[in-house]
Amino acid sequence: MAYEYIAIDDPVFRATCEERNQKDYVLVKPKDFSKVPITLPNWAPEPCCLDTRYQKLDQRIKGMEIKPDDVWLVTYPKSGTTWCQEMIWLICNDLDYEKAATVKLHARFPFLEIGGIRDLPPGMDPFQEAISMASPRLIKSHLPVAFLPDQMWTVKPKMVYVHRNPKSVAVSYYHHSVSLHEYRGTMDQFIRSFMKELEYYSPYHRHVIEYHHLDYQDNILHLRYEDMKKDLKSSLQRVSAFFNKSYTDEQLNALAQHLSFDTMKNNSSVNFREWVEFLLEKTNRTDKLSDQDYLFIRRGEVDGWRRELDPELMKELDEWTKRKVEDPKHMKLFE
Repeated sequence: MAYEYIAIDDPVFRATCEERNQKDYVLVKPKDFSKVPITLPNWAPEPCCLDTRYQKLDQRIKGMEIKPDDVWLVTYPKSGTTWCQEMIWLICNDLDYEKAATVKLHARFPFLEIGGIRDLPPGMDPFQEAISMASPRLIKSHLPVAFLPDQMWTVKPKMVYVHRNPKSVAVSYYHHSVSLHEYRGTMDQFIRSFMKELEYYSPYHRHVIEYHHLDYQDNILHLRYEDMKKDLKSSLQRVSAFFNKSYTDEQLNALAQHLSFDTMKNNSSVNFREWVEFLLEKTNRTDKLSDQDYLFIRRGEVDGWRRELDPELMKELDEWTKRKVEDPKHMKLFE
């Protein structure tokens, strides 16, 4: 087995995990990571918080065949993933808005390991859909570097990695977990668990730093959520150049409008409205259907955390980052 599954022994977690609907959370430690081309000295991956369901997929993902023309988008959750999926798909598919409107994003750009963290409706198998797609395949994942397929490091398909300010991630991840993962705790509980690295795909800082230390030639592009919000057109130009695509200013302006928050929020091909409605109805929370905090595409803000976090929690999050980021030159990744 390539992984060791370790029960979470944190006493607060153990005492409250069932009432918060996190009883299946587990720490997963990679045993073989020698193929990962990382430039951090004496590097060894820390256990990642996942779900017991991940055992169904761990070996299949690790041994997955990688194709040279694959396109991978990797993020820590709530870092602008859906926004970037739509952007990358359109740039790689010659701005085919018609197909983008008629084929759901999850079918165009499948979420590789979602079946390893939650139960899915009968017949839904994103992993199988991903490996069966016609080339070029566009694939989304939140997995840390040590969990990606071994062939990634020899084939080296193009990869885009996106990161976002930790306070924004924490608040957005809480709301996402309430609506889509049926999380039943408070925001304070969630963020304290997040700082203990006990939410899916944590540890957060290691996730970001490790992807920024891959020896991956010129086949990885790093994007920052806040930079995209500040100047989306420049980001579109960078992504287009990365994929050897050339578009006019008029085309890029139209793409920027298509990717605006209001357009994305109301775009049924990307807003996962049906999935959110299904989950809220399944869990008797239909009163939340019109609550903006329960939408998949919620607010799309850079500093909305300022309204939702109390000063003490803001301070704790900043101190947490200072503790976790040992090298000062990495601090700019978390501004």
